Amino acid sequence: MIAIGRRLREAGHDVVISLAEPYAAVAAHAGLDVEVVISREEFTEALGNPHVWTPIRGPLQVFRTVVSEFLTRQREVIERYHDPGKTVLVSHPLDLASRIFRDAHPETPLASVHLQPVILRTVEDPPRLSGLSFEISGPAWLIRSAYWMIDKLAIDPAIRRSVNRLRAEYDLSAVSRPLHQWWHSPDLVLAMYPDWFAPATRGFLPQLRHCGFPLQDNSDDDFVPPQGQPIVFTSGTAHHHCRRFFDAAVAACRRLNRPGLLLSTFPDNFPPELPEMVQSMPYVAFSRLLPHCSAIVHHGGIGTTAQALAAGIPQLIRPMAFDQFDNAQRIERLECGHWLRNDRKLVEGLQHVLNEGARSTEHAKKLMAGHENTDSASLAVSHLQRIVTGDRT
Repeated sequence: MIAIGRRLREAGHDVVISLAEPYAAVAAHAGLDVEVVISREEFTEALGNPHVWTPIRGPLQVFRTVVSEFLTRQREVIERYHDPGKTVLVSHPLDLASRIFRDAHPETPLASVHLQPVILRTVEDPPRLSGLSFEISGPAWLIRSAYWMIDKLAIDPAIRRSVNRLRAEYDLSAVSRPLHQWWHSPDLVLAMYPDWFAPATRGFLPQLRHCGFPLQDNSDDDFVPPQGQPIVFTSGTAHHHCRRFFDAAVAACRRLNRPGLLLSTFPDNFPPELPEMVQSMPYVAFSRLLPHCSAIVHHGGIGTTAQALAAGIPQLIRPMAFDQFDNAQRIERLECGHWLRNDRKLVEGLQHVLNEGARSTEHAKKLMAGHENTDSASLAVSHLQRIVTGDRT
């Protein structure tokens, strides 16, 4: 979102971005006007809850927190800056305040930005939502029934009341199953991944445009490449509870006699004493780091997944919640890595991906061919420019 905002600013538009406080400095550095709607304390408390990192309770917890507790704050930001006839809303899927505002002000276009394909409920290839050995994959009527059951039993009780309360304040009728089709903007949906990563999303919505992976990140000019092509281990920058995983990573490096690099923004995650072959670091730009590494073991977040594809290194993915199971399945299908279903098999999994590293690298490079010259944020802005000028075709 910050990358798109930067490109909009460079194109001469005024840009206001609302976000959580930990990302405010990055957005301000990009030249954007920042509105904080989630404080650092609230953000840390929400993501520090271990239940957030579980397949079912995690997404429901996020829905309750982001949608229910911050819906009004986001609405206040929109109304404060709204300029009738000039404002265009650009939102992530959980920003339902923008979606409601668009219904109340249809002259104000909205673009939904989707970072991962799991958001789209495709019937031909339904997204993977858990690590269960069996998930419904057909027939179509059964998949639709499963979506209906998820909404009625879990999603609607968590968010529908808050959504419809705000809709009522705008004299809008209530909606049922808000996370089924309604939450997608009727004006423009920007898929920030290439269509080959999720072929079933082609043509899913007439207003959907694939822009490719947003590979630009916050590069560190002082970056020094690591020595010895280490294996990278990370559970994501927001994860507080990966000490056991890092203990297993250190043991795996010892058994394989391979250098390792542990990445976390929370120092308490690191084992107190590391062998000489294993280093620990906070956040580092993956676009700079990963081309110097032999493999990566990670949680399956879409950003890390995309950067590993771009670097052409094999991936071992240990998903925990959200879109991570779906991304792990897609990487296996693309033959660019494997899904690690049990940390006890970490050594075996690493031996597997390291042995087939050349094939994974070659395949990833074929998939990413030409993409390194594509600025997905600029492509997204080109689509946005059309609705800025009133063209919603």
